Amino acid sequence: MIHQDFHLSLSPGLRGGGPLAFHNQYAIDSCNTTALGASDIAPHAEMVEVHGSGKAATLLLVFETLSSHPLGFPGFIFLLMLFTVAGLPLTPLQVSAGAIFGAIWGSIGNQVGKTLGCVICLCIGRYFKTVRGWKMPEWLDKYLLPLKTRPFETMCLIRLSPLPLGVKNYGLSLVHFPDDHFPVVAYTCAAFLSSLPHSIICGIAGRGASSLADVVKQYT
Repeated sequence: MIHQDFHLSLSPGLRGGGPLAFHNQYAIDSCNTTALGASDIAPHAEMVEVHGSGKAATLLLVFETLSSHPLGFPGFIFLLMLFTVAGLPLTPLQVSAGAIFGAIWGSIGNQVGKTLGCVICLCIGRYFKTVRGWKMPEWLDKYLLPLKTRPFETMCLIRLSPLPLGVKNYGLSLVHFPDDHFPVVAYTCAAFLSSLPHSIICGIAGRGASSLADVVKQYT
């Protein structure tokens, strides 16, 4: 019987875009022997075990590509945009950005990708409102007067509420404003300012993480 574990070899140059090395370890119970690849472990590399071949291993492969590819930084921004539009959890990506690109560039990537994703959600929501006739429930619409009179302040408060990001993005996009004039600037500024602290915290946390694999294991 053969058991397969995934390991991550994280070189000290990772946060500067250095490569990640993966290898498989095969433990054969009947012989009590272990077969390793010839180029398993680089000198001074840190080994972190990641069990299984599911979501964690997939994320590690994605992050390996982002860390070594010349277009890894814009690729990360694009990936974060997709996660935002899909309403998926962003914290694993945002913390990993700090481990890959450093605290400063990781925070910048987090902020740009998340804000652009929120704007795309607005465009999608307004499309379905205009073309498909989607709208907020009537029982809820009567409570949205503060949002229509003071949109920026109210949107900031809504952004800080413990609701899923997708609910906040698409919910705000369906709100009907007088003359159907949606406050795009207020929406974008509220999305930017409310996400700024979390983007910075994730960037710093990722930069201080012992390894990228530890980040993935913690959030998956």
